[in-house]
Amino acid sequence: MDERIMAKRPSTKSKSPKPAVNQKKRPAQQWRTRLGLHVQALSFGLLTLIVAFTVSWVVLAKYDFMYGVWLDHGGIGQGIDTYGPQNRYKTGFGDTTRDERIRVFSEINSSVHRGGEGLADITYTSPSSDGVHVLLRSPEVIHLQDVANLIDVLFGVAFISVILWCGVSGYLLLVERSMPSLKQQSMAVLALTVPAIVLVLILGPTDVFNQFHIWIFPAGHEWFFYYQDSLMSTLMLAPTLFGWIAIALLVAAAVSFVVIQGVLQVAATTVPRLLTRK
Repeated sequence: MDERIMAKRPSTKSKSPKPAVNQKKRPAQQWRTRLGLHVQALSFGLLTLIVAFTVSWVVLAKYDFMYGVWLDHGGIGQGIDTYGPQNRYKTGFGDTTRDERIRVFSEINSSVHRGGEGLADITYTSPSSDGVHVLLRSPEVIHLQDVANLIDVLFGVAFISVILWCGVSGYLLLVERSMPSLKQQSMAVLALTVPAIVLVLILGPTDVFNQFHIWIFPAGHEWFFYYQDSLMSTLMLAPTLFGWIAIALLVAAAVSFVVIQGVLQVAATTVPRLLTRK
């Protein structure tokens, strides 16, 4: 009887606790994984955004950045009517026709995208101009040549970014067989771009625009022109036109970004299936 009781009696020996090393590692591993995914989404999202801006710029440049729309509805036409007759160096620009203004801007746009070729040869005519006149003075030609040089540099950066984006996209699709979602990339990119936009609005878009000119263009090269001294500034009612172009570029880039992401997400679901079948 005592033996049976003894057999049923539970052991009083305490079991040694399991090591909690793995339990401590899990939160750290999860944190590193989340951080890695966030960095991946941010870097790839920024690359895709550069591609979207490049595509948008090329398309808008082909259509002269919708200059005709801003000329009619963005206050540019009224500005030319006001400041054209006030120019101290050129006559007759105030009563140029709508088609002539669009043509002149189109030639400037084409020239700065061809390394500045032909800037000094752009002319205009109007009923009161008493013949054909050269549009740009020497300081304006120099400034637009600086703009053309900047565009060349930016396109070089964009080209490298597009090549890098193609390589990363191929790696994610063919090797990783996964792609950061549109939500992940959008949230990561917005975390950087929204504060930047807010900062620009706080500082003032015009002040930021002027400061970038000081930083970017060579010292001693004139970049600020009064409307009364520059038909280039009058034609664009700078910086008003650049504001409209910036809005169009942002909208076009946002649409391009979403479209590119849609194509990538479709590819991310179909490519692995095709590879698995093989």
